[in-house]
Amino acid sequence: QAFLAQINASRLDSYRRRFPAHATHAFRLPGMSMHTTQEWAQSAHHNMYQAQRTHRKAMTQQDHSSRAHEEVMSDNMSMYNELHSSLDQKVKTSQRLVEKLSHRAQSVENSLQHTRQTLQKLQDALVSKDPPLALCTWRLEQREKRPLREQVRDTVEVCLEVEKASLMDAQRRLKECIKKTQATINALDQKLEELRHDIQQKTQALSVDELCLRTTSRSLETVADRSSYLRSCLRPSSRNLPPSSPRRRPGGAQSARHEVAAQESFRNEVLRQKEALRLNQSAIHREEAAKELREEAHKLIQRMQRQTEDATKKSDKSMQERVNENQQMRRRLESELRETCTQIHMTKNTLQDTKTHIRSLEEPMELTNTCASWRKQRASKEHTVDPVSTTLLEHQMTLLKCHEDLKQHHQNEKSVLQELQEKKEQLKEDLRDKTCALHIDLNCLTHEATCLNGKPSPAISRQRLPKAMKVDPTFVPNPGHAMIVQMPLTAR
Repeated sequence: QAFLAQINASRLDSYRRRFPAHATHAFRLPGMSMHTTQEWAQSAHHNMYQAQRTHRKAMTQQDHSSRAHEEVMSDNMSMYNELHSSLDQKVKTSQRLVEKLSHRAQSVENSLQHTRQTLQKLQDALVSKDPPLALCTWRLEQREKRPLREQVRDTVEVCLEVEKASLMDAQRRLKECIKKTQATINALDQKLEELRHDIQQKTQALSVDELCLRTTSRSLETVADRSSYLRSCLRPSSRNLPPSSPRRRPGGAQSARHEVAAQESFRNEVLRQKEALRLNQSAIHREEAAKELREEAHKLIQRMQRQTEDATKKSDKSMQERVNENQQMRRRLESELRETCTQIHMTKNTLQDTKTHIRSLEEPMELTNTCASWRKQRASKEHTVDPVSTTLLEHQMTLLKCHEDLKQHHQNEKSVLQELQEKKEQLKEDLRDKTCALHIDLNCLTHEATCLNGKPSPAISRQRLPKAMKVDPTFVPNPGHAMIVQMPLTAR
């Protein structure tokens, strides 16, 4: 009741403000009705007018709200589509980049594996040069043990020095190539790590974008269904409204900031793709460089192998030729030694004959001296120079001359014999030196390059030993200093 009384009081105040005369008159006539019929009609018309005005205002607001709802749904769907398109494009781009980078990473890994195999081949080639180098050095050391007479700079020494220089040059080049290959492997490892790191990041970002895309797709379907339902539930009057134009982007500073952000995001995406392409291209360059290095290493291995094999063959050939030459010289020396021994024997016989002849002259000389001594005892009358005295004197002179000649021949024969004996000793010494040099060369020929307990060391070859024994049956092989070989020497 108090509330109704308050409402009536407020209405009365409002009426007095509108109609002051009637209000005064009403107050002047207490006990009578407060309103006239005209006032009552005017009040009703006024309320209906205000209600209609409010109705029109409400309908206008409803129309504006419906249009705003339509614009909001349209903008929302547009932004949904734009977001979905952007996510779909980003996912496809990321998938393409990840696929390309994964393919490149696999290719780099294959290249890395091939390069490591090439490195192993280079290291094997480098290690394979150690036994020939050890054998060549050992041969040079063995040949330094030749007698002083045989220490000549022959073709064998030159070929061995060339072989040693060739092996050392091959090792130097292989070491340089190994260093380059190791650097290439490190570069490929680093590039592969960069690719894997980038792939990991892009894969993680791709999984997030795919999750967002799936969520956005489901949300887009839900929003599209809801928008269709809301459109179907609109008032008939609002359905006939003209289609609303797309909502414009906020103007002014906010629009500028939005445009700058869009450009920056586009630029960042372009930079991301360019960075991935740059990484892919740099990996391709590294692979091409690694491939060229592998080809160069393969050619180097083959070239160094041919070079060292040719040098080793030349050394073996020159050593065999030197052995043949030495053997021919030994045969000549043996023949000359036999001839010298024969001459010594003959000279000794001649010397003995000369001694015999000298002794044979003693009796005639004693006879002539005796006869001459006896003839001096003749009578003075008969002591004349007769033919007997002349003949006896001639005989003495002849015997003396023969004795002197024989003595001279005896001296000469002794000198010749001594000289022959000296020459014999020289020939024997020369033959002994050449035999020693021959055995050293044969010992070098019978050894081959091997490894013992992981260390390069020369070893006796079972195939070469019988050939050396045919050259000189007295040859006894001397095993290398780093190994002991037990094998039958039945070839002797």
